Amino acid sequence: MTIEQLKYIVEIGKTGSLKAAADQLHITLPALSQSIKQLEKELNIPIFHRSRRGSIPTEEGRRLIEKAQVVLLKLQDFMDEVETYTETMNGEIKVATYPGPMEILVRVITELKREYPNVKASVYENSTEFIIDRVLEGEVDVGFITYTEKEEKRYRNLVFKKLVDGHMVAAVNKHSPLAKETLITQDMLIGQPIVLYNDKYIQEFMKGFSSLPFDILFTTNNVDTIRLALETNTAINIGFDYAFRTDAGLSRSDEYVLVNFAPPYYKTYSFGYFYNANNGLSRVIREFLKRVRSVIVD
Repeated sequence: MTIEQLKYIVEIGKTGSLKAAADQLHITLPALSQSIKQLEKELNIPIFHRSRRGSIPTEEGRRLIEKAQVVLLKLQDFMDEVETYTETMNGEIKVATYPGPMEILVRVITELKREYPNVKASVYENSTEFIIDRVLEGEVDVGFITYTEKEEKRYRNLVFKKLVDGHMVAAVNKHSPLAKETLITQDMLIGQPIVLYNDKYIQEFMKGFSSLPFDILFTTNNVDTIRLALETNTAINIGFDYAFRTDAGLSRSDEYVLVNFAPPYYKTYSFGYFYNANNGLSRVIREFLKRVRSVIVD
């Protein structure tokens, strides 16, 4: 039995597929399959039920996978302890974020890599739903999103850490009549062309106005497209206030203003990061998160 084989069965347990696990582990499917067969032969225990629908752990396999996860976390703790005795830091940071903190995250990673050149990093930008799925599947170590208690209760195996509170706002061109308003009411949205970032939680917020005849011009995952629509007074945008304060393209434009919603639509959200409790956090990721917190909170 090898450490690699423990990593293999944990990954197969996550994905439910030998092929998907092989892709994640960056090895060939035949090599992975052969390694698992050798492990099952060595242990004299079938770890997975194999079928056209995938590879599902047996009852014994499920328990072994849980033990393997504990072993791998202990191994990571051991490696982290070793690194504390040296001035080096290794490892990989895989982060996913919704629009807003991207510039901050990239700056922190750049500074970290300057100090520790061996650190590898990947940063992805997408919707909240996409980010949660990637963290659950183990493809991403840490996700940065805006969330509520509903997400914390729903995803019990995810650990959420709040950085700041925020709320939903309407962004309008500075020449729009809405720019003079103190608060936005639902009636003010009637007839207004609206562009939305393609995010499940923004869409859920909009359902609170479902009785109104909305003019949704389009949805997009491109922040620059949203900025252009605002600057040309083509449409208004509804989104999280934190994205407008931190996103490089949005925060540096003075062509639009943010207006809060009137009650009961002024709702508070938490912005922060989350990770899979089953995977833990390596030393390099903990250092990365500490630096992000110092920039955003301290």
